[in-house]
Amino acid sequence: MMKRFRLWLDALRTSLWFVPSLIVIGAVILAYAMLAADAALPPHWWEKPQWFNTFMNVRIRGASAMLQVIGSSIITIAGVVFSITIAAITLAAGQYTSRVLRNFIRDRGNQAVLGTFLGIFVYCMLVLRSLSADSPADQAPPLAMLGALALAFLGIAVLIYFIHHIVQGLQATNVVAAIARDAMPSIDHHFPQRFEPPDEGNVATNRPETSERSQLRAMRSGYITGIDYDLLARRAEKFGGLVRIDRSAGHFIARGEVMAELRSAEPLEKPTIDELHDAWSFAPQRTMANDPGYGLRQLVDVAIKALSPGINETTTCVMCLNWIGVMLLHMAERRFPPQLHSREGTIRVVTHALKLGDCIALAFDQIRQNAAGNVAILERQLEVLLALANSIGARVARQPILLQVDAIEALANQSIPWEPDRKPLFELVQKVREQLG
Repeated sequence: MMKRFRLWLDALRTSLWFVPSLIVIGAVILAYAMLAADAALPPHWWEKPQWFNTFMNVRIRGASAMLQVIGSSIITIAGVVFSITIAAITLAAGQYTSRVLRNFIRDRGNQAVLGTFLGIFVYCMLVLRSLSADSPADQAPPLAMLGALALAFLGIAVLIYFIHHIVQGLQATNVVAAIARDAMPSIDHHFPQRFEPPDEGNVATNRPETSERSQLRAMRSGYITGIDYDLLARRAEKFGGLVRIDRSAGHFIARGEVMAELRSAEPLEKPTIDELHDAWSFAPQRTMANDPGYGLRQLVDVAIKALSPGINETTTCVMCLNWIGVMLLHMAERRFPPQLHSREGTIRVVTHALKLGDCIALAFDQIRQNAAGNVAILERQLEVLLALANSIGARVARQPILLQVDAIEALANQSIPWEPDRKPLFELVQKVREQLG
């Protein structure tokens, strides 16, 4: 239930309507609050001092004209802002990858700018509607008009901020850094414990006696966003068997595809099997909130796009590797979830939970495969691997690190003909191997 709630919150955060809707509602409340305050205050309370009287004394005709100008200008600017946002999203999809679009949509700055302009327009319309030629002395509500004037200046400031923000947001450095920053909370959420050597004495080794095997098939298609292992363990204990899962969060599964294998002593009835579907949650696309590896996937996609012949930006790929190194080192400090889940000393769930080695393979394989002959990329990969070899989690990822080192060495021998170019790579290879013993 909590994972579904997190998925729902993430869907709200990545929508362009939620935050703007809240701001528009706030503008409605502000408009009526200002009009109510004007109605409650005594007439001509602003006349002293004189400078305040000059500032607050606005007639109906002038107020109406001012509100119309502000409202029409703001709604025009809002249309331009929407157009710029769509253009920026399109540019980002073509320059980097379509998977970074969620980062632009969920950007709080963009959402707040759109909501601010719509809120100012709604405020002006509500105050304009309240103006009446029958008001005493043809006087417009002073506080409401002061609020409209302040919001007009706020709109100018927000427009300047938006232009600056959108230009900054399209720079490759900021795009890559934003992906990594968004991924860090997901890593901390999924791996809350610091790295410690596993306590082998407390690992359950008893397996239930099973002779029958059943299959649990998906009832819908989509990306797995969460699996409730505790629920599966309780259900497995109930039927006296265990559940074996070969896919974790982030994997795509099609309707009718096998999600898990159920092992039991007796054949399982269909209602018992169907109860296990409650442990899985799905979504049409991967999300950072429920998939700790999705941040790495985005950075790898941006790096591969940068290495494509049409773009060919080695520097952008190096920046991606810089932040991939940051994320992997952060993961290396964390304790990854166990592969086995037990109840009362008996193994009930066998999973394919994410491991540090899986993240290393995800972060390096495709970039290396697209970096043949690129000394800068291969050298930066080796530098990240050297940093991982010096981390506290290197022991559990020794073989994946060495596998990447061997692959880079072989690629360098095949694709880099000049010996002086290969020399710094081989020096780094030797350092990593010495560090890992």
